[in-house]
Amino acid sequence: MFCWVSLVALLVLWKVVFPLLKILATYTVGIAFFSKRHGLKKAGEWAIVTGATDGIGKAYANELAHDGLNIMLISRNMEKLEAVAKELREAHNVKTKVVECDFTRTDIYSRLQTEVNHLTSIACLINNVGMSYPYMDKYVDADFTSLEFIQNLIACNINSAACVTRIVLPKLIKQNTPGSAIVNVSSMSGLTPFPYLSLYSASKSFVLNLAEAIRLELTGTNVLIQTVCPMLVATNMSKVKSTGIFVPSAQQYASSALNMLGVEHVTLGWLGHALSSWALLSIPGMFLSTVKSMHKRSIKRFKHQ
Repeated sequence: MFCWVSLVALLVLWKVVFPLLKILATYTVGIAFFSKRHGLKKAGEWAIVTGATDGIGKAYANELAHDGLNIMLISRNMEKLEAVAKELREAHNVKTKVVECDFTRTDIYSRLQTEVNHLTSIACLINNVGMSYPYMDKYVDADFTSLEFIQNLIACNINSAACVTRIVLPKLIKQNTPGSAIVNVSSMSGLTPFPYLSLYSASKSFVLNLAEAIRLELTGTNVLIQTVCPMLVATNMSKVKSTGIFVPSAQQYASSALNMLGVEHVTLGWLGHALSSWALLSIPGMFLSTVKSMHKRSIKRFKHQ
C-alpha cells in the first residue's frame, strides 16, 4: 500500500507540482535574472512593428517607445498610422516613421525593403501583423472561408513573417550588436492542431516553425529569435473586452512578453496563459472539451452581433 501511495505522490510531483513551479519560476526569477528587454536600446535605434495600429502590435510599439526606441510603424491604414505615431512622439519623445502596407498583397515588399534600408540601425523587429477568423467554425462549413479569404490569410500571416524577416535579418547580422532581436507573434493555437481555427492555427504553426528553424541557424550570432504564443488577449481581433489573470489587456501582454525576451525562445508571454496552456494540454480531455465550448460561444456571440 505504501509503495502505491509513494508512486502516486511521485507522479503528482512530476506531472503537476514540478511543472507549475517551473512556470512560476520562469515568470519571476527568470525575468529578474535573464530578461534581455533592456538590452534592446543598446542594440540599435529603431524598432520595427508590423500591424502596429491596434491590439498587441500597438502595445508593443508603445512599450518599445517607452524603453527609448524610435518606432517604424507598419500597417494598412495611414490615418491610424499617423494617429499612433503622434501618440508615441508626444508620450515618449521618440522619432517615428510610418509605412502603409496591406499585407494581403504580395507586391509590397520591395517598397518596404527600401524603407527599412533607410533606417540607421535596428534594435528589433516585431512580426505581429495577422488576420484571424471572424468566428470559430469548421473549415468546410464556415461561410467566410472563401478562396479569397484563404489566400488573404495565408498572405497576411505567413508571407509577412517570412518576407519581413528576410528583409530585416541581414541588417541585424551585419550590425552584429549584442541584444538585437526578432519577435514573432504566433499563437497558442500554433502549438497544437486547433479545431475550428484550422487555417489560422496552421498559419501560426508556420510562424513558430520558421522562427525556431532560423533561431537554430543563427547559433553563435548576436541576434535573438523569440516566438510568443498568446492565448486570449482583450483586443478588437479577439472581440474580448473584459480582462483578468487569464485574459490580459494588450498593454499588459506586450509588457510581459517583452520581459520574457531572453528568458524563453518560445513563450506564452503571460503567466496566466502559461498556466492555462499547461492545464489544457496536460489534463486528458480538457483541450477538446474547451475548444468545443469556445466554438459554441463564438457562434452564439457572432449571431447576436
